[in-house]
Amino acid sequence: MPMSSSVDAAPSEAPGLLPLLDVLDLEPVELDIYRSRRAGEPGFRLFGGEVCAQALVAAERTTAPECRPHSLHAYFLRPGDTGVKVVFRVDRLQEGRTFRRRRVTAIQHGEPILCLEASFTTDRSGTDHQVSAPEAPAPEDCEPFLWRFPAGWPLQPGDVFDVRPATTETRAHRRLLEDLWFRPLGEDTEGRVSPAAVLTYFSDLTFVSALLRPTGRTDVDHMTSLDHVLWFHNEVRLDDWLYFTKNSPAVGTLRGLAEGRIFHRDGTIIATVAQEGLIHAKRES
Repeated sequence: MPMSSSVDAAPSEAPGLLPLLDVLDLEPVELDIYRSRRAGEPGFRLFGGEVCAQALVAAERTTAPECRPHSLHAYFLRPGDTGVKVVFRVDRLQEGRTFRRRRVTAIQHGEPILCLEASFTTDRSGTDHQVSAPEAPAPEDCEPFLWRFPAGWPLQPGDVFDVRPATTETRAHRRLLEDLWFRPLGEDTEGRVSPAAVLTYFSDLTFVSALLRPTGRTDVDHMTSLDHVLWFHNEVRLDDWLYFTKNSPAVGTLRGLAEGRIFHRDGTIIATVAQEGLIHAKRES
């Protein structure tokens, strides 16, 4: 989803994950129906990662505690409105011994704005083989980066995440395109949402910008996400820095595919991410 940004220092005093938990936690309305608890000022587009993470939370609420998500596939259907709460309807597609599957429809103004299918498993085993994380400077050697979403948005990401482009260069205009170190400013989710939901929220931040890395295009006004996919390979831990690598294997004039991987600082692969984005070129005056 579109966003504005500026470079600044991370806040010296941050409230941990509480603002994000307040956004992602959902209010039960009826059996398998939930509603977001907060809305911001009207007139802005909802952040796609927020709605995607909320939809995952809704799906999680209909599964047993021993289940954890291992994949999700979401399609962004219409722009969301920051001034209106979102209703989430969950359909229970499968109740298997090892796998449970859910479909979640996010609704505003009577129309779906997102459709997500998530799969959960009772399998707690991790990976026996994985790719290695690319070499990168330590996060302590990288400069902080702070997003500034419009004031009407329910949450400013810089309030809950310390984010550092994984580069020692200071070219501000390219920092959005770089791989990222990030860590939540606190690891306690208070049992309100899963760490996987927190990771889902973050996984949409700057991800679509990977489409610009191989092309170097300068005629782009903004980009929007068409879909978002996550596969969870190992347990999501929020107790240290995470490394988000991103690239684009295929880009056209109007659309492109972004691929990414998220690693724990110790090198364990946590998730693989993919997203197709729509490229909006600047209009000629």
